Amino acid sequence: MMDSEVSVLLHCAAWRGLLEPQVQVELSERFNRRTDPALEREIEAVWTERVSKEPWLFNGSKFRLHSFCLASPMHASSSCLPPKRPPCTHSPHVPVLDRAEDQEGELNSRQEENLCSSDSLHDIAQNSLDETELPSHKNTDDQETGPLLTLRLGLTCYRDYLGTNWSCRVAELRRRGEVEFGDRLALLAQPLGVGAVLCTADGQVVLIRRSQRVAEAGGLLDIPGGHPEPKVVCEHLGQAVCEEQISVDMMQQRPVVSELFSSVCAEIRDEVNIPLSSLGEPVLMGVALNHTSAGRPSAEFYVSCSLTSDEVRKLYWKGGAEAHESTDIVFLSRTV
Repeated sequence: MMDSEVSVLLHCAAWRGLLEPQVQVELSERFNRRTDPALEREIEAVWTERVSKEPWLFNGSKFRLHSFCLASPMHASSSCLPPKRPPCTHSPHVPVLDRAEDQEGELNSRQEENLCSSDSLHDIAQNSLDETELPSHKNTDDQETGPLLTLRLGLTCYRDYLGTNWSCRVAELRRRGEVEFGDRLALLAQPLGVGAVLCTADGQVVLIRRSQRVAEAGGLLDIPGGHPEPKVVCEHLGQAVCEEQISVDMMQQRPVVSELFSSVCAEIRDEVNIPLSSLGEPVLMGVALNHTSAGRPSAEFYVSCSLTSDEVRKLYWKGGAEAHESTDIVFLSRTV
């Protein structure tokens, strides 16, 4: 059974998941949120009030997912040289499709000239659910190919996310986006998150109970996760910059993809206190939409762990860098 507040935007089941070399990004200010003075004043007022009540909140820069293009096995370019990937100690188990089709779409129903499909968000999500089977235990050389998924990214920030996606006027913002820009999500922040389906050596999936001190979903069970950070990309490129000064032209494609994949392992390390050396290579399973926050997108990964659930539990209770973000750890058998 799937959470009614979550839908599938895209899945990578035809490829049994995607590894880092198979993903690329297109970065442009065209993919940023649309703005207007009145809305910006409202966002600032919401942020000021929120911080006065929760002073630990921090306004960090985030990547904004605008749209994507996912190829199918039958249409992958044969001229691309297959990148070599290091062997994965822990074999990934990700969904498989009976039928593979091109998935290309946006986070809305607006059609662009460079899109070969005008599938709506609802259609894409429903097709993904209808076609996905049980996880496969087989990992083949089909993944030895060039980039198959392109994510079109702009920039946004956490303040704008709370002021738009969590706004009590989000329905109006969607309507305005559709009327003024032909894009019902044009005025929403839509920051791209990451989440990890973390599986232990004894077949347990790791869940954590979120603290009441976090900005959203306090007290609820969730998978480990967070956000890829544009500032981390800048730092890796040798650019010392504050959050408010970060712009798209400071980014480079491959470092952004690297941050997308490495950030999910960093979140596991910081939230669950598992060392990176105990984690397998992240496998991108797809992108989900959280409709509690107006359809915020999150890249969902499968990550294997060489530790047992008992070992993970002991590490968790020792406390990691972000131990304050959760209050308990729960294990769910993968066979249930």
